[in-house]
Amino acid sequence: MSKTAEIKLDQDAVFVVKKGQLKKINAPDSGYGEQTITWQNGKIHAEKVSYTVK
Repeated sequence: MSKTAEIKLDQDAVFVVKKGQLKKINAPDSGYGEQTITWQNGKIHAEKVSYTVK
C-alpha cells in the first residue's frame, strides 16, 4: 500500500516524511536560521530549527 501527498511547488519549504506522514518544517520566524535533521539507526530522530536575530 503506497500513500501519496500533494504539495505546492511555488513556495520554498522543507518537508520531512516520518512514519508515513508528511510534515512541513517551518522556516525561522526571523527569516534567518538553520534547520537540522538528526538521524538514528536510519530513521529521523529529531528536527531542530534555530534562528538568528539581525
